[in-house]
Amino acid sequence: MEQIIERYIDNALDNIAPQLYLFSIILGILLIFLGITFIVKKSSTRNLKTVGWMCVGVGAVAIVSSLVQM
Repeated sequence: MEQIIERYIDNALDNIAPQLYLFSIILGILLIFLGITFIVKKSSTRNLKTVGWMCVGVGAVAIVSSLVQM
């Protein structure tokens, strides 16, 4: 029974894997744009720029990770 469930889950994940990679790339691009917006936006606090740089970094890692996995 356990093997049947594992096989079902593996088949389901294999079928949606390409869509997950594409979703990760799109999410990475959106994070980069959001981060650039935070960096460029005039703010009295430095925290917004830090969050912007973190968004850019996480977005870049998401894009590179998806491309490597493809």
